Amino acid sequence: MRYRSLLISVVVMLLSVTPALAEDPRWLLSTSVNYSVGDYGTDKDTTIVYVPFTLGVSPIDRLWLTVTVPFLYQDTQNVVLTGGGVASRKKEKGRLAQPASSTTEEGLGDVLLKMSYVLVEERGLVPEVTPYFKIKFPTADEDRGLGTGEFDETFGVDLAKRLVDGLFGYVGLAYTFIGSPPGSDLKNSFGWSVGAAYAVIPPLSVFAFLDGATAITSGQDDPLEVRVGAEYRLTKVLKLTGAVTRGLSNGSPDWGGSGGLAARF
Repeated sequence: MRYRSLLISVVVMLLSVTPALAEDPRWLLSTSVNYSVGDYGTDKDTTIVYVPFTLGVSPIDRLWLTVTVPFLYQDTQNVVLTGGGVASRKKEKGRLAQPASSTTEEGLGDVLLKMSYVLVEERGLVPEVTPYFKIKFPTADEDRGLGTGEFDETFGVDLAKRLVDGLFGYVGLAYTFIGSPPGSDLKNSFGWSVGAAYAVIPPLSVFAFLDGATAITSGQDDPLEVRVGAEYRLTKVLKLTGAVTRGLSNGSPDWGGSGGLAARF
């Protein structure tokens, strides 16, 4: 398909230009397992297992380019993943239609391409400011309910600041343009995140975040959830992360958990 060829071309270009831009590029390899369950305001719980594999490169100072290829499992098609979160499917006119089958499905999810740049480095009272752009390629099979079959684009910015000693504060803002499949009317989504992390001992830190967004479909509650977890640095380049989430509205999963491993070198 045309978008698959475009994605492959972009990835090859990113990898091929790296040696020309930096003698010693930085790389990122990461994966995680993300499990969640909730009804999202529908009449049935949906279990989602999302396993992304990410390759990143920093060809020049402050710039990161990443591509994420995810595996996706869903035990119903009452909801669908988008670049801005989870959209509930409704049978009423104007809502996101149900696929032909609502059985358990698994397979390739939507591939993500992201570019981020540290525009302002932390200094004094000024936080680190990192704007980013992310595009979701519709590689998931919409006929099986694994995606919308449309492109989504996200513009966002992350702020980070050391508050005192080992305590760090974080704020994230993002706006996602949601592609609507024929016959549906999905809404663009504004998302936000605020939280803090504390370095307990040199290899261990804990964190807590409150994440929210505006709903993507009419009649769905705005997503809101709390996320807490810990990060442990196994080696200089290898990091282990685990977290649990609790939904605070019907727009979010009732609860979830994740575990991930990342290496930077």
